[in-house]
Amino acid sequence: MELPGGALLIDTPGMRELQLWSDESAVDHAFDDITALSRECRFDDCAHDAEPGCAVIEAVAGGRLDEDRLANYQRLLREVAFEARKRDKAGAADVKRRWKQSTKAVRAMYKDRDRR
Repeated sequence: MELPGGALLIDTPGMRELQLWSDESAVDHAFDDITALSRECRFDDCAHDAEPGCAVIEAVAGGRLDEDRLANYQRLLREVAFEARKRDKAGAADVKRRWKQSTKAVRAMYKDRDRR
């Protein structure tokens, strides 16, 4: 069924969920306002979380960007990354290896701290 504005309403009986099947560029295109702001960030790999000089966070603080919109953008990026890891076994193994190394480093830090 076509809704006003061109959106489609699809009835999928028995289907419990829909998943993203896209890449990060599609999310960037859907959130072009955030993408434009991110070009002004101090760091190229800014996650728009708590980095200094983040133009996106400054826009949220200044009321030029809705905080919920940023949260939706970040959630969709996490979902796209998750789906990509499911399809790319080597990439998933690399992420798992890096998390394992980080966990070991944190445990060693706390173990060393308790010795003093």
